[in-house]
Amino acid sequence: MIRTHSRKLAGIALAGAAALTITGCTAAGAGDDGDGPVTVSVWHGFTEADGTVVQEIADEFNASQDDYEVAIEVNPWNVITDKLLPAVSSGNGPDVVVQGVDSGQGYVDQGVFQSMQGFYDDAENETDSYYQHVVDYGVYDGEAYAVPMGYAPFAVWYNTAMFEAAGVTEMPQTWDEWIDLAEQLTVDENGDGTPEIYGLSVADKETTFIPTWLEAGGGEVYEDGEVTLDTAQNVETLQWWRDAYTRNWGPTNISLAESVDVFKAGKAAMVVIGPWMIGIADSVGLDVGVFEVPAGPEKVAAQAAANYWWLTSQADDEATAGAYAFLRYFNSHDAQVKWALEANYPPNRTDITAEELAENPYVETMQAFTENTYVRLAGLPGGVTDVNAELDTLSVHITQGTGGDVGTLVGETDAALTDTLSEFE
Repeated sequence: MIRTHSRKLAGIALAGAAALTITGCTAAGAGDDGDGPVTVSVWHGFTEADGTVVQEIADEFNASQDDYEVAIEVNPWNVITDKLLPAVSSGNGPDVVVQGVDSGQGYVDQGVFQSMQGFYDDAENETDSYYQHVVDYGVYDGEAYAVPMGYAPFAVWYNTAMFEAAGVTEMPQTWDEWIDLAEQLTVDENGDGTPEIYGLSVADKETTFIPTWLEAGGGEVYEDGEVTLDTAQNVETLQWWRDAYTRNWGPTNISLAESVDVFKAGKAAMVVIGPWMIGIADSVGLDVGVFEVPAGPEKVAAQAAANYWWLTSQADDEATAGAYAFLRYFNSHDAQVKWALEANYPPNRTDITAEELAENPYVETMQAFTENTYVRLAGLPGGVTDVNAELDTLSVHITQGTGGDVGTLVGETDAALTDTLSEFE
C-alpha cells in the first residue's frame, strides 16, 4: 500500500467547525481515580512495518516506568482526518495524534492543537539534537506546536538490473545529468512514441512536483504567509521542466501511487518516492538502489513525507506530562536507532552515526538526505485541498505542454491560490 504521509485536511474550515473554539477537556482514562498510571491516548494511521515499530516502542515505554500508559489506536489516515475535530471537541479524541504540517496551522487556529513549547524548553528532552529545519515546520508565531515523528526524504530509487545493463556506475548530480540519464534509459522499441520502458517515473499529478522543483530553482509557492508563485525565477524553472518533458523520458498525468506502479512493474528505470519503496520492492522481489535527488539550478531540494506528533487540546496536565515523557522516549537515541533500522525512516536526531545504521544500508544512505528535504506548503492557514488541486492542474499543464505559455499559467495559478487563501485571513 502506498501511504501518503502528508494528509490533506479537506477544506480545513468545515462549515460548522470553522467557528468552533475547542477548550481543554479531560482526557478519557487519564488517571481518573489516581490509583494507576495516567493513560495517554494516541492516534496514528501506520499499518505497515512503521506501525509495528511504533507499537513496540510504546510497549517498551510502558514497561520502562509506572506513571504512564500509552494506548495506541490505529485508524486509516482519512478516517483520522474526518473524525479528529469532532472527537476532540467532544472529549473523545486522542491526547496525541500523528499528522502532517500542511494541515497543522489550520488545526492550531481552530484550537484542536495546543502548544508544545514546554517540551522544547526542557533540556532533558534533548531537542537540540533534532534537525532544526524539521522542527521549524511545526513552529507558528514563535511557538512550537509539533514534535518530529517520521521525516522521510523523497529520493530517486532505481532498478539495479537496468542500471547494470546500461553500464551506469555514477549517479547524476544535476538536473541536466539526471534527464540525460532518463532519456538514455528510455526504451521505445517500435518507435511509436510510447516507450515500453521509461527512464524516470515522476508523480506530476501530485503537489509533490511544483513546490519541490521551485525550491531547487531558488523559489517558493508560499512563503511568510504570502503566495509567491508568480516570479520570473519560478517561470524559468517550470519552463525548464516543460522543455525537459518534451524528450519523452517519463509518463505524465500520474499520481504518486501510479508512478510507483509503473516502476515496480519494470516499466521505468527510476522513480521518486519515500523510503517505503523498500517494502514495496521487497513485496515484488525487485532489487533497487537509491540516490539523492540531483541538484537544481540553485540547490538540492527534495520533498519530505513528514509526520509529527501533535498534542490536542483534550490533553490535561497529566496527559500532557505523559505525552512529553513518551515523545522523549520515542525520540531518544536508542529508540531512534530502532525506528530507523526497522521502520526504514532516517532518524529524527543528528547524533546517530552511519555505523549505527549499517544494518540497514538504505537508511544509512538516506540519512544524509534529510538536510536537503523540505515540507511542501507548510504553514498554510487552510484551503489545503483547493491549493493542491490548483497546483496539480498547473503541474500537468507543465509536463504535458498544455494550457498556454508557462508565464500565463503561473500568473493564473498565483491569483487562484491568493484568492483561496484570502478566505482564511
